[in-house]
Amino acid sequence: MLQKISIQVFMQGKLIRDRLSITAIVGMLLIGGEMFGEVGINPVYALKVLDSDQHQLIAAEPSMETSADNTSKSIDLLIPKAEKLFDQGRFQESLKQYQQVLNLYRQQSDRLGESIALTGLGMVQVSLRQETQAIANLQQALTILQSPSSSLATTDKLRYRQAEGETRYQLGRAYLNLEQYAKALPLLEQSLAIRKEVGDRYREGKTLATIGVIYVKKYEFPKSVAYFEDGLKLSRAEGNRAAEGQILFYLASIYSLLGQKDQALALAQQSYAAYQALGNPLGQANALNLEGNIFSLSFEYKKVVQLNLKALELVRQAGDRPLEAEILNAVATSYRNLSEYPQAIEFYGQAQKVYQELGDRAGEGRNLKNIAEVRLAQSQNREALALYEQAKDIYQSLTNVPNVKPSDRQTLASILIGEGSLYTALSQFPKALSALQDARSIYQAIGDTQGEGVASMYLATLYIQLGETAKIDEILKRLPALTKNSPQLQEMAKELVAQFNALSSSASRNPQARLQSALSLLEFFKQSGNRTSEAAMLAQVGYIYSELKQTAQAIAYQKQALDIYRAIGDRAGIGNTFYNIGLIYALSQQSDKAFMAFQEALSLAREVGNRNQESKMFGNIGSLLQNQYPELAIAFYKQSVNGIEAIRKELRVLSLDEQKSYQKTIAYNYRILADLLLQQGRVMEALQVLDLLKVQELQDYLQNVKGNERTAQGIYVFPEEAAQIQAIAKQRLTSLQPFIDSNQKIVNQLSQIPPTELNRVPAYLQNLPQDHALLYPLILGDRLELILFIPNKPPIHRSVKIKEAEIIQLVQAFKAGLRDTTSLDVIEPATKLYNILIKPIEAELAQTKTIFYAPDGQLRYVPIAALYDGKQWLVEKYSINNLIAYSLSDFTPKPPKPLQTFAGAFGGAPNTTKFGQVGLPATVDEVQAISSALPNTVKLVANDFSRKATEAQMQTKNLIHLATHAEFNAGKPENSFLIFGNGDRILLNEMKDLPMSNVDLIVLSACQTGVGNLGNGIEILGFGYQVQRAGAKAAIASLWQVSDEGTQALMQSFYSNIKQSDQSKANSLRQAQLATIRSKDFSHPYFWSAFILISNGL
Repeated sequence: MLQKISIQVFMQGKLIRDRLSITAIVGMLLIGGEMFGEVGINPVYALKVLDSDQHQLIAAEPSMETSADNTSKSIDLLIPKAEKLFDQGRFQESLKQYQQVLNLYRQQSDRLGESIALTGLGMVQVSLRQETQAIANLQQALTILQSPSSSLATTDKLRYRQAEGETRYQLGRAYLNLEQYAKALPLLEQSLAIRKEVGDRYREGKTLATIGVIYVKKYEFPKSVAYFEDGLKLSRAEGNRAAEGQILFYLASIYSLLGQKDQALALAQQSYAAYQALGNPLGQANALNLEGNIFSLSFEYKKVVQLNLKALELVRQAGDRPLEAEILNAVATSYRNLSEYPQAIEFYGQAQKVYQELGDRAGEGRNLKNIAEVRLAQSQNREALALYEQAKDIYQSLTNVPNVKPSDRQTLASILIGEGSLYTALSQFPKALSALQDARSIYQAIGDTQGEGVASMYLATLYIQLGETAKIDEILKRLPALTKNSPQLQEMAKELVAQFNALSSSASRNPQARLQSALSLLEFFKQSGNRTSEAAMLAQVGYIYSELKQTAQAIAYQKQALDIYRAIGDRAGIGNTFYNIGLIYALSQQSDKAFMAFQEALSLAREVGNRNQESKMFGNIGSLLQNQYPELAIAFYKQSVNGIEAIRKELRVLSLDEQKSYQKTIAYNYRILADLLLQQGRVMEALQVLDLLKVQELQDYLQNVKGNERTAQGIYVFPEEAAQIQAIAKQRLTSLQPFIDSNQKIVNQLSQIPPTELNRVPAYLQNLPQDHALLYPLILGDRLELILFIPNKPPIHRSVKIKEAEIIQLVQAFKAGLRDTTSLDVIEPATKLYNILIKPIEAELAQTKTIFYAPDGQLRYVPIAALYDGKQWLVEKYSINNLIAYSLSDFTPKPPKPLQTFAGAFGGAPNTTKFGQVGLPATVDEVQAISSALPNTVKLVANDFSRKATEAQMQTKNLIHLATHAEFNAGKPENSFLIFGNGDRILLNEMKDLPMSNVDLIVLSACQTGVGNLGNGIEILGFGYQVQRAGAKAAIASLWQVSDEGTQALMQSFYSNIKQSDQSKANSLRQAQLATIRSKDFSHPYFWSAFILISNGL
């Protein structure tokens, strides 16, 4: 069946291509989480506006009378002027006026006046974010005010006290800006008490409001609202217009946080009016910006842009560069929300220049994060990752200091969320998990429950892909508590829980139920105004209609998505939609239309530089051509394979969902290409494709497979093949004649190439040792293909008529026969397997001593050493060396090294369980025997045999023997593990990180594979690849758990053989197996054939 059609998903301001799963739904719902973070729904942003970006936090007050008759006329003029300039947001000018006032008071030795001037300086410096200087001036003022002359009159003492209230208030503001709330709150409460004591109601209102800001920081929103409303009432009663404007701003912000849009909007407009009356352009700009943020709640982004641009004009008129950068950022974000990405990049670029001119590293880092999100939306994943890294570096340095600001840690966490969600999209799960867990830990450490809630939701989408249902349930249970203070996050959490429940229930398999859910979400995104998400949901609906066999409806919805992507200029989205349309036409057997859609998708993939998509298109076109034009199809398939291999070399890890192509995964394309090549007699090319197929299958399973120079070379494309690919890819289909002509041109060129050249041996295969052979079986639906390569001979191809189902039955019968050691029932399936795998090439193997074997599918569960020719087992004729892939193997001869051995034993008493596993008492004797046979052996048993101790030994030893439980199971790598004697575990996907660069051989003597249902056996190759990637040259593992005594007998013989420097690992294992066959008690293949050698056994 055709694979699910990929759709475009917007997740945290980015597009995740080719993903149609629960994460798509979750991702689109989480749009709200990121948008809310930009518009004031997220307290992190709202609080930044309250005390970081909003300069005029303090209302202006009338000047205090100093009681000194000698106050000059000049001072009487300067103080009101300084305060008016402050009211208008003209802080540098206000600062100069207060400095003049300070100088005059000091000339007159007026201590009270001096303290007032110092407080004025501190007030302005707080608004300029010069907190260190502000605190120094304010502390000087406080020292003066706390030591008045004892001869002061009562009225003068009152003035000192009143001034002290203002100074403590400004000190509280300074510490509030520094996010040192424990210091800020007592100062503000002391200021409030003094205001009440001296009857300073004019300033009492603003003090109440600033205390309210502290409670916003603590996420105690109802308490903060009470302080704001009390402060507003007092400020209005006392005619403090500046304080009124600021408190209205606070209230608007908090009501937007609480999801009360209409009330928030009315308050923001009142704040704007108050600042307008004061002639304060910066206050007006911030009020306009807040109003735009509130409109974002209802996704009215065009209004948001207009308001942001008006605010930008006011800020530029006022010449406030720091605020200009923030408003530029807001404008860019609005364009991003409208999916107008070029404009967004333009304004983010302007903001970046300002941040850099100001030396504002925090602003620069935030801006880089925002640019990264636009690059994600443009499907420029590599660029986005680089930008996230730059932003992360900045904030890691900002947070690696004493007294770090919580807001800086919050920003770092938000960067990690962006990075983690991108790694999730790329299926780089360990990196995603690390980033998202770090983000959640940061939020937890600073008590930001809402941030923790958002991080948890992203973690849930990751755990869905990892199949960690218990962890998903744990997160879903915590979400109500984490989102309780945000109505928006509460709604998101409810939707997520509903989606998780729906998609994990039987409803997820009901297309009609999913269609209704998708249509509901489509309506939501239409109302939201977010065009990218609307297009994504249109594509989702189209896919479901295709699944329901309603092709016309499916195409109609895809075309609606196409119209949106064209309108917003999303070239990658256009390309993906053409891809979807092509798949739907292919499903309905409309090959001509499918081809035209794939042509468009191919052209756009090239245009936007999406080589993943380009490679898939070549494969899809090949699949359309293969029945009628096989030579031309081969050319397209080769181009597809070569593109994937080139990407693999660059370590651009593809997700499994990204690898879904027409009918099957990319691995299926490799199989079809090999089949087509074999049908054309192009055996050497087919062998190379099968070798690369092993690499691709490992990638599908492990998601971490690195290519190398060999794999990057791909398959040679003949000149005429390349020419016809270009011709066909560019032509508009009007008839079948171009296909006929192109196919014939390739046939003509290939017919002129001698067979020896057509099957020329690539350089890396020319190093295959003499007396060795490569054997690659390929299981197809109706036959088994065999490719044998022997040095200095043309590759050999044999085809055996047998159905895949029959092969699987033989494998199952073979495994069943092995279990009964009292009979030789295993001989019948072992003989049949010999007849299909070895007999067709028996004559060609006459001079061979060692077979390098690269099994396919369920044949990986069969040790070919135990195939039977009617007289003897295969191991009695040949050494067997299983391969991961020849192209990933290094057979360069290495000089022998003295054996330095480590042996670990699980241990345990007979007939007991230990850490959920049966005890293995004989493993203690096993490692003791190894220690006796091999000098320089370190052995650890039971609790001493830990993961940490083992890793330490691996760094210096070259032979590692682990006599312990290990299971390699079908499914995910996380299902496979090894357990140490103290209960420690290591998962298969972690084994690549083991320190084994010095290890020549690692032996697992008690492991088993295929414990549950049989898969395709890739988990066996997965183990071999992971330890090879960790540095080990070769591995021996058991396909099933052999009796303790049988294992001990075989291992004693093996290590006796391996002590001889002239013995290869493969031959040492063969000799041990032969000795076991000839033994009295362990001759049955159950005891000796379980052990296979993987990788370089030379």
